Amino acid sequence: MLAVIAGALAARRAQALAVLLLAVLASAAAAAAPMYVAAAGQALASQELAVAGPDERRVRFSSIADYPGIPTDPGVAAFRGQVEPFAAAGFEVVLGAQAPGVAAGPAGTVASTLVFRQGICERVAVTGTCPAPTAGGQRPEVMVSTNTATHLGVSAGGELTFAGVPLRVTGVYRPLDPSAPYWLGTEYLPPPAPGPPPASSVGSARDAIFTGGGSARLADEDAILQRPTADLFVTERLVRTGSVDDLRAAVATASGNAGRDRLGTSTSLPDLLHRVTVQRDQLAVGVTLGAGLLILLCWLVLFMAVSSAADLRRPEQGLLLLRGVQRRRLWTLAVGEHAVPALAAIPLGCLAGLAAVDLLAAHTLAGEIAVALDPTAVGYAALAAVGALAAVLLAQARSLSAPVVDLLRRVPSRVRGWRASIGDVVALSVAVAAVVQLRAGGAPSGLALLAPVVGALAVGVLLARLAMTVGAAVGARLLARGRNAAGLALVQVARQPRFRPLIALLTVVVAMLAFTAATRELATAAYADRATVDVGAARVVGVDALSRKHLLDAVRAVDPEGRYAMAVVARSRTSRGDLPLLAVDSDRLAAVAAPHPSYGVRLSDIAGTLRPRPPAEPVELRGWSLTVVVTVDYDEAAYAGAEPRLFVSVASRSGSRRITADRPLETGRGAYRVPVPECESPCRLVNFEIATPLTPRPLRVRFEELRVRAGDGDTVRLTAADFAEVGRWRASDERFFSLTAAGGSAPGLVLDVPEGRWPDPIAVAVADAPDVLPGWLTRSAGTNLGSVRYDALDSTPATALVAGFAARLPRFGESGLVLDLEHADRRAVGGQSGDREVWLGRTAPADVLDRLRAQGLIVRYERTIGAERRTLASQAPALALGFNLFAALAGVLIGAAGLVAMAVAEQRNRVATMVALRRQGLSPRAVRGGYGWPVAVATAAGVFAAVAMWLLTRHGQRLFSDGRSSVPIPDWPDVGGLLVVTVPAVTLFALTAAVLGRVLAASVRRRAGR
Repeated sequence: MLAVIAGALAARRAQALAVLLLAVLASAAAAAAPMYVAAAGQALASQELAVAGPDERRVRFSSIADYPGIPTDPGVAAFRGQVEPFAAAGFEVVLGAQAPGVAAGPAGTVASTLVFRQGICERVAVTGTCPAPTAGGQRPEVMVSTNTATHLGVSAGGELTFAGVPLRVTGVYRPLDPSAPYWLGTEYLPPPAPGPPPASSVGSARDAIFTGGGSARLADEDAILQRPTADLFVTERLVRTGSVDDLRAAVATASGNAGRDRLGTSTSLPDLLHRVTVQRDQLAVGVTLGAGLLILLCWLVLFMAVSSAADLRRPEQGLLLLRGVQRRRLWTLAVGEHAVPALAAIPLGCLAGLAAVDLLAAHTLAGEIAVALDPTAVGYAALAAVGALAAVLLAQARSLSAPVVDLLRRVPSRVRGWRASIGDVVALSVAVAAVVQLRAGGAPSGLALLAPVVGALAVGVLLARLAMTVGAAVGARLLARGRNAAGLALVQVARQPRFRPLIALLTVVVAMLAFTAATRELATAAYADRATVDVGAARVVGVDALSRKHLLDAVRAVDPEGRYAMAVVARSRTSRGDLPLLAVDSDRLAAVAAPHPSYGVRLSDIAGTLRPRPPAEPVELRGWSLTVVVTVDYDEAAYAGAEPRLFVSVASRSGSRRITADRPLETGRGAYRVPVPECESPCRLVNFEIATPLTPRPLRVRFEELRVRAGDGDTVRLTAADFAEVGRWRASDERFFSLTAAGGSAPGLVLDVPEGRWPDPIAVAVADAPDVLPGWLTRSAGTNLGSVRYDALDSTPATALVAGFAARLPRFGESGLVLDLEHADRRAVGGQSGDREVWLGRTAPADVLDRLRAQGLIVRYERTIGAERRTLASQAPALALGFNLFAALAGVLIGAAGLVAMAVAEQRNRVATMVALRRQGLSPRAVRGGYGWPVAVATAAGVFAAVAMWLLTRHGQRLFSDGRSSVPIPDWPDVGGLLVVTVPAVTLFALTAAVLGRVLAASVRRRAGR
């Protein structure tokens, strides 16, 4: 039998080569999927590690007890049981010890930390020398940062004290890479406070002071108390190639055992590992679609090619059966003949898949990614090869099991009855089950992963049957009318059952290319939309500022005309479920924020209503002391021991402060002094407060004058007539306290407090902002004009007047409230909640960050729309789409190969038929082959299938790794971008059909001799 199989392979080497090539393609697709998932998984892990916080990248063990002395190398004894498993697994271990305290030098003092840390000298540039361990009797050596040295007034060779202990400064250091995990973010290089820029662009005067350790004893052993630590950093290699489950288990085990060794642990590494796991799972799910498409196409082409060849050998098999050859020997021959190329396809497919993934990774994945062939890929390649063998045997099953009479017929008998429709029913049933499972919700799994592929196949099978029936009818009608060329082509195609799987194949190719290109086009637009809305402006810079006023003043100083910079305070939803709040410098909103149609309103319309004219102008103060003249009337006997007190709140560049007057309020007219050193630079009067939690009798306070002391004398800032303008003032709760104007000979502002308990101070505020701030609300939070409750910038409950509704807002998407920042700041008495940011437009100058720093702002982070879009495009769903588009384009080549294979398989019979007709007078122009008909039908069916599957499955496709989007995803992709991909594919099929028709015509001319 082996000799017979070898002879069959030699005799039908063209078919064996075709089976080999298609099986190699199937095996390559199957092997490429897990290899690409592994390679892209490395890129995803690297990306997650790059954006992870310091605590997510390490596990910290620390002693729960403090030890006296200079921080020194703790050795490994205390941590050996916990550290060794991590070190063996590939973690980077850094031992150390640290002690908090106050450092003092010739120029000042600073609260800092004295630290011993392994490997510090390799990570800094030092002016002087790195500190060395010291023995008893020697003064401990330290090195300080540039910032600390400038603040303390020390240099290399100088001295400082830490917690009163003298230390010798051997060097001044500068971090080589302050962003490295070793520095733990801001733990050892804390950011500076807002104000004048520090000596170095990194860190502040509170930077860690590093010591070389040693055994030096202190005169007062309790002056410095150190705590040993061990930081275990997860490396990029470990996250990219290690087992996430093993890492998670190691962290859990170590954390559970730490208490036994009197150690504390802290880490957020499991959060990082969870994100990596989720991304890899999503990638695997998405790549399944592309790999399944390629494998299915290869199997279909194999089925068509082998079934066509088997039909040509039917008479041969019939003669063998007549001569007594058993059917099982024919089956053995068929299995053996095709098993050889199928088995040979496994190693070749693995190598081809490896090359394809290497090429794809180089163009779609960031960084240097190692692509390797693993056992999983080999296993998938073997399964694909076995599937290819099964497709080959299924293609021959009809001829190998047919009766001898049918085998001796040149034209196979048609399959009728339920057997003719069983394939269509199965394809349709699988497609329906896949779509139902996908639309059921949740993460796609099982058949739902292949819903677009099996759906397109079902449409192709059904429309192929319809096309064959219609083609036969139309062809007969055309022949009757004398249109021989088109009619003959249609009749010949319609009478060949093997053209049905060809139409189904081309339908799947066109449909999946269109579907995948549409999804990719839509995803690209969705990433750009989400990045625009989530970021809010071309660039968003997070800053630290002394106050909201400092933020506003600094940004206005940098951009006086309001062309490219805007101050913003953004606060996400609070734990109480409050609305996200976006406070903006509204006059600049339209010029700076990035517009987007999903807002449902123009930004200029929003900005135009956020800053109405307030009832009164702000009261600006300049001086170092205030004098408030008031006349007070209350029952002194009833208030004995609980006299009311006067407080004044002012807002300056450094923030808001509430200051008490120099003495309690006394009956009668009096002048009360309030020190306000922050007002030597201009400040703003916020309010007057009367602190009296209990009023046993009514209390009346008449404000008559406010004087400001600057220099040697007082200046009247508010007169009695100014106070008497009631519209300039606002009581904290006018339901209980009344403000009236006193006229006549003693004008002023009169505050009447009735009897009762008042747990909060009674405030009389300057009405320099509207009583109720106008704001724009997202429609998801309500659609009724009126008021809405929210937490103000000082975290106190407040009410806003709804001036309009937007579908979405910058930064917060479909849920939020936007207010004017200046008015919101004036209404806020204290508190500094929210993230302070500077939004920058596209026209911002290149040195804008330096200008902001010059105004005393500290830059903490920067986000851009472009970077956010690139981040979204490098996550698992986007990478899976890239693989699927690559697979769909490869499927186009497979489809063209299937068209060629079909033409080659039936060429001998077609040529013989055409030659006979030519000799009977058929026109040469009528010899066209009819290959354009399957292409035309498949193109129309593919477009229909793509539209149908798009409508059924578009909402089940995952485009974002977190499963959400702040912007609605468009219902339809851009048609222009879709045509760029699909038209060349259809053109390739049309050209292939035209070339095959010409080849057929040339063969007929040669055989017919004319």
